Amino acid sequence: MADRLITLGEVASLLRVSRHTVQAWISPSSPNHRPEFAIMARHAGRRTVFVEAEVSAWLDQRRGALYSDNPAARTAYWRERFIAGRGLLRGLIKAPENVVSERMPGFTGGLLAFDAGPLMTWLTDGEGAAGIMALAGRAEGLVVSVPLALWVLRRAARIPGRYPALLDFVLAQNIFELAPLSEAALRRALELPAAAAEISLQSYCCCIEAGAAMFVTSDRILLKTPGLPVCGY
Repeated sequence: MADRLITLGEVASLLRVSRHTVQAWISPSSPNHRPEFAIMARHAGRRTVFVEAEVSAWLDQRRGALYSDNPAARTAYWRERFIAGRGLLRGLIKAPENVVSERMPGFTGGLLAFDAGPLMTWLTDGEGAAGIMALAGRAEGLVVSVPLALWVLRRAARIPGRYPALLDFVLAQNIFELAPLSEAALRRALELPAAAAEISLQSYCCCIEAGAAMFVTSDRILLKTPGLPVCGY
């Protein structure tokens, strides 16, 4: 029985990513090129097709890493995808200001949470991205709040051609644990300085309630508030 061929669009549906992402994975000129995936692409006339069984086997292997009992395998899975997202918005929007803080990392492990500033610094490959990479290298997992995920995606929708890639990065690739806006997070927020930026305040409270060990931020108010597990980058 001949192997069933599927189109690029069908591959995107199977992997639950956008067509843009699949195209980036198979394009040698893309910064997100994945040779181990691109080797499965075949050309049938002007169309790009794949053998369904090969794609399914590749997906099963990746799922095996994601849900593995081996923490190192799970870490390698999300870290690879996080690194691939560096600079997704490079040159398209202005990189955030890098706030120099005395509250620099004392982070040695656990869940690492991001505020808007460091996340956008990573996506624009701005000043401070290397510090973010160093922090992520010590993390057991990454966390962003649901309010921050919405904040990022609403802004990405204004950038032509970038929304699918950002949607994949924030939601579809299992890079981040999403921290909900819970009642406990709201109560925590009421105890913190009201002068902090709204998105930073919400993100901090959501992520800490979700178990984050450290919150990376550029919010000056949070960085100056004693006793909080926050750091600059």
